[in-house]
Amino acid sequence: MSKAGYCIFMNGLPGSGKSTYARKFVASRRGWLNLDVDVLRGLLGTASTDFLQAGAEVQPLALAMLREHISSGGNVIFPQLFFTSEEASEFEAAVIAGGGQVRRTMLHEDVMECWRRVEERGGRADSSLIDRNILNLLTEAGGLDELRRIEKQLAGWSDLPDPPQIINSSTPYSEIALLAH
Repeated sequence: MSKAGYCIFMNGLPGSGKSTYARKFVASRRGWLNLDVDVLRGLLGTASTDFLQAGAEVQPLALAMLREHISSGGNVIFPQLFFTSEEASEFEAAVIAGGGQVRRTMLHEDVMECWRRVEERGGRADSSLIDRNILNLLTEAGGLDELRRIEKQLAGWSDLPDPPQIINSSTPYSEIALLAH
C-alpha cells in the first residue's frame, strides 16, 4: 500500500484567485488533483436552477474523491471558500480518514480587486454559470459590502490553534509544494 497523501486546503474570498492558482499549480505536478468543487457543481444539472443545492448535492462526491485520492497516495489542492473551520471539518476528517495530512492556506487578495474580478467574470457574455451565480449571490447579499463581511469572517481562521498559512497569487508554487512534506 502506498503512503497516503496531503491535502492543501486553499481558502479565500470569491475572486481571490483560488481556482486559477490551483489549476496552474497542478499543471505540471504528477499525482496532484485539483479538487475544485465549483467545477464539479457545474457538472450537475441542478446548478442551472439552484446553485446552492448543487453544492450540497456534490459534497458526497467531493468527499469520496478526496478520500480515495489521498488514501492512494495522491496529493490534493482544494480551492474552496470555507467561511468557518466547522464547514471544512468534514473534508479535513476525510483526509485524515484516508491516512493523509491536512495543510491549510488562505489566499489573500485585496477585497476591491476580488470584487472587480467577480464583477468582470460574472458580467461577461460568455461567463460560466458558476461565475454568474457567484456574482448574483454576492450582489443580492450586498456586493462589495458582503465581500468585506466575508473577509472579516475569514479573519477568524487566524485564531485557530493551527491557522492557515497566508499566501498570495505570487507565492511560488514550489513553496506550496513543500507543504506536502
